[in-house]
Amino acid sequence: MGAFQAHKAAIEKFVHSYGLGLGFPICAIRPTGVYGVAHPRERSKWYSLVSDIKDGKAVEVKRGGKEVHVSDVGKAIRILLNADSVAGQAYSCYDRYISEFDVANMAKEICGSDSEIIGAQKRPQHEIDCSKIRSLGMEFGGEQLLRKTLVKMLD
Repeated sequence: MGAFQAHKAAIEKFVHSYGLGLGFPICAIRPTGVYGVAHPRERSKWYSLVSDIKDGKAVEVKRGGKEVHVSDVGKAIRILLNADSVAGQAYSCYDRYISEFDVANMAKEICGSDSEIIGAQKRPQHEIDCSKIRSLGMEFGGEQLLRKTLVKMLD
């Protein structure tokens, strides 16, 4: 186990013990890779890829990741702050797996580019179970929110 994973596990044990053992209204949220339009825009995840597509350049796609939009993370936090019986619990916050292939093809469609996309679709080996936070009313933005983000990046 790496240092990051060990630190995360220790924090979650702290949350668990204070939430359940001592009755403090504390819980943990586990967002995956977070995306959105950063300020400045050039700091946004996938910005270089989207910019190259807009410029008609050939792009090579290799990776993907489990992602959640920053606004969905905020929405999940608001839900948890107002929920009953969350003390001591940890909640995964994950919308969908997004590959560079998905981003490149969506950006190409949005801006009408003729860029060549080199590479193939990637898919995760495992999904993350978000049923706990969904049971509290969480609905993620999905493909529609990804598209909206790419439109803003391409403006």
